[in-house]
Amino acid sequence: MFADSLRSNRLVEQKSEQNAEITAYQALNTSLLQVADAAEAITGSTSWVPASISSSDASVASAYASGGAVAGASPYPFTVTTIVEEGSDTATITYTKNDALQTVTSSSNTFTGLADFPGMTITVSATGGPVTLTPSATTVTGASVMTSAVSSLVTKLNNSLALITSQISASGSLDTDYTPRDISQRLLNTSWDDNTLTSLANAGIELTRVGTFTYNEATLTTALAGGSAALIIGEVAAFAARVENVTTSATSVTGTITREINTRQSRVSDLSTAITDLAAYLTRREESLTVYYSQLNATIQALQNQQSYLQTQLDVFTKALTVNR
Repeated sequence: MFADSLRSNRLVEQKSEQNAEITAYQALNTSLLQVADAAEAITGSTSWVPASISSSDASVASAYASGGAVAGASPYPFTVTTIVEEGSDTATITYTKNDALQTVTSSSNTFTGLADFPGMTITVSATGGPVTLTPSATTVTGASVMTSAVSSLVTKLNNSLALITSQISASGSLDTDYTPRDISQRLLNTSWDDNTLTSLANAGIELTRVGTFTYNEATLTTALAGGSAALIIGEVAAFAARVENVTTSATSVTGTITREINTRQSRVSDLSTAITDLAAYLTRREESLTVYYSQLNATIQALQNQQSYLQTQLDVFTKALTVNR
């Protein structure tokens, strides 16, 4: 009975721990969604959409700008290997990045939201390539829109990074979990890419040694007023697209955070069932022991009554013997 009570207490503790982890992941999910919104405000803004995007082979692929596409030739010439038509349910493009072959598929002949082609919606119409896409120079209709959007993104990024640092600390709910550490590292890695056309530092964004981002609004304002404004806009948009890609992979319905929450909710359900079953068993056990000890007490009481009766009879018998002498 005592061991079962200890087991019940441990199950309750485990359920509490799982619920605390669920709450922590939900908080991280909310924080990352705020980062995603801030990134989308940059990648989706019409304030710096290129007027057009030319294709080196329009018969194979073309594109239009849906956000802050990088002005100048794309660093990733790609080949169209399949298109959606009879016999194929997916369209596929391949390109080389960091000396590794990258393959991207789509259920239609349209590709959008690709981190390596920020701000572009690509339509493929035939197999072939390589195709190089070249967005035209971007005109800034309001530098304050970009500087404000970047400030918001950096603030939200640092908020999420600080939250993760707290959660994985020795006293945090996720101190032994890999997922938040991986998300943190991936967010930090968005500051760099092999094929960047200019440095983020030129846009006032820098990664510190302690794992946070800093932002100098004056630097970005000056850059946007210069001759390389299109490159700066494209670099910031590419950075925002990389951030958005990380947040989406974590917060989507099939994302890492969603899976972590679902796993723990399943554990909580199992623990709740085990706690309920054990509580029912303990109740039945208590009732059984109550009946047993009640019967035992009744037997003891009966024996005590019998002992009292026998003692009385013995006393009478002893007294009678004494009188007869």
